Amino acid sequence: MSAVKDAIEAVRAALLLNAEVKRLADAVREQERELRDHDRRLVRIETMIEIAGQRKLPQQ
Repeated sequence: MSAVKDAIEAVRAALLLNAEVKRLADAVREQERELRDHDRRLVRIETMIEIAGQRKLPQQ
């Protein structure tokens, strides 16, 4: 019976590991979405700074 119990425990551990991997994969996908959003925002800010730097200030 010990071998059956060990096999069941191994299957249970594999299922728990699978669930954890799926959870982590979802978290990574969310992080990826956030990173892309931050990248887009950063590009917009960089563009605004470049445009502002190209404008000449009026001479006083």
